[in-house]
Amino acid sequence: MQITQGVSVGLAALRRNKLRSVLTTLGIIIGIAAVVAVVSVGGGAEHVMLAELERIGGAGMIVCFRKDAIRREDGSYIENKHPEYIEYEDLAFIVENCPSLKLATAQSGTNRRVSHKHVNQSLQIQGTTPFYQEANNWFIQIGRFITESDIERRDPVCVIGSEVHKDLFQMRNPIGLELRIGSERFTVIGVMEEKGNSMASEGWDNRVIIPLTTMGTRFIGGYKGWIHLFCQAESYEKVEQAVAEIKVAMRQQHGDEKYFEFFTAKQIIKQVGNVSRIVQILLGGVASVALFVGGIGIMNIMLVSVTERTREIGLRKAIGARRRDILTQFLIEAIVLSVCGGLIGIFIGSSLASVSGLIISKLMKASWPAIVSVEAALIAFGVSAFIGVFFGLYPANKAAGLTPTEALRHE
Repeated sequence: MQITQGVSVGLAALRRNKLRSVLTTLGIIIGIAAVVAVVSVGGGAEHVMLAELERIGGAGMIVCFRKDAIRREDGSYIENKHPEYIEYEDLAFIVENCPSLKLATAQSGTNRRVSHKHVNQSLQIQGTTPFYQEANNWFIQIGRFITESDIERRDPVCVIGSEVHKDLFQMRNPIGLELRIGSERFTVIGVMEEKGNSMASEGWDNRVIIPLTTMGTRFIGGYKGWIHLFCQAESYEKVEQAVAEIKVAMRQQHGDEKYFEFFTAKQIIKQVGNVSRIVQILLGGVASVALFVGGIGIMNIMLVSVTERTREIGLRKAIGARRRDILTQFLIEAIVLSVCGGLIGIFIGSSLASVSGLIISKLMKASWPAIVSVEAALIAFGVSAFIGVFFGLYPANKAAGLTPTEALRHE
């Protein structure tokens, strides 16, 4: 029997029992749809993390900071007594000696009461350097940003976020006006563009940004270890190379890099990707139970079909049909049944993934893409075809094994 003829005969048999065929493929449809939806929605986690990292600087971000003053060792907490701290001078040395870096900035944060006239709030004060904008992908909207001159002179100037502009100045032009940070007076020189709230940038619009050196002299005093270095590698691929160069630079500056921690956005992406894949595998495994149940349904219905068509099988064998012709016919019917269910399942799963992505985006207030990969769709299609072959083989073999005389005597 030719394959095309077998497909035609198989489809004709399925059309004769439409309701039964639909109910049989239901398990396959549900299983494939669930697997495609889970894999698609889970795959969006990595893309969300990449998008969030782009909002605060990009996937090439590297953070260098002093190890905690208290560390856990052998089940107990002990003081970390090493004498090395990140200094402002380390920034220039790293920029000069790390060719894999695109830029670097030093930052520090503290909370203070900020007031203007009769309005006051507790806000985050961020001390930083001129490359803060590029490092955090956050730029000035009105006025100007902090300059090297402000850093050198330790000027009492500040740049405010859009929420601070709204709450303290009621959206009036604040350039040149004063506000108080604690008991210190600062002149507003700029307003940052609205950052908005997301998983990675919650509360950024409520920041007040001042020169790093001003932060050190007016708010930090003699406290050490308050500076963090934020760097950007030239590309995502050069992150490890950039980290190695920073470690060499810190070794030259402080004798050993072991005093410092090095954290990269690439680590977050890998961790999120690993967790996402584990969740996808677990949920996909649960959804695969429906595929197994659907396969059993196909085997059951094909056994019923063999019983119903026993005389037809005997007649075909009597007029010359070979064993492999009967085997091919019933096997094709099972595969067609399974593949049809698989195609419908892929379509439903893709639609379900899109709807789920929209719901998650609204709940998390972040764009969560449901990415239906061609690879996932092809795997789902291949699995459905395999189920048709695996669970259709026994009924097809049983049908092919009937002798003409036995089949023709069947009532």
